[in-house]
Amino acid sequence: MKKELLIAIVVGFGLGLVIVFGIRTANQAVNKATPSGTQTTAEPSPTYIPTQEFLLTINSPEDNSISDKEKVEVSGQTSEGATVAIVFPDGEKIIQADDNGSFIGEITLAGGINQIEIIAYDKNDNEVTKTINVVYSTSAI
Repeated sequence: MKKELLIAIVVGFGLGLVIVFGIRTANQAVNKATPSGTQTTAEPSPTYIPTQEFLLTINSPEDNSISDKEKVEVSGQTSEGATVAIVFPDGEKIIQADDNGSFIGEITLAGGINQIEIIAYDKNDNEVTKTINVVYSTSAI
């Protein structure tokens, strides 16, 4: 047992030395390829700076709320004229936000937990998504 352990240690040490030598040689080759007086600088890439931040706020229903009504209104605020898609378990609804960015749409809930995804798209094809959960229960609350 001691002989196998000693052989494993020697082999591991030798393998480690080979790896360190390879890394050191590669670093030296890279340093020789770049002249010592030359510095490489990354040029800043152009970035898109929006004139107004594209937001989506959900006013109702509240996330993780419980409803005893099968039909609920989903309302909120986003950019003016944005297209809003409301995706719910039984379908989807596409609506247009008004000049103030307000939107409202009625959806039908399925029994149990309903994951509702609200996606808004502005005129520049920017997208923002919010997901809320609403539980529909006919039991007395």
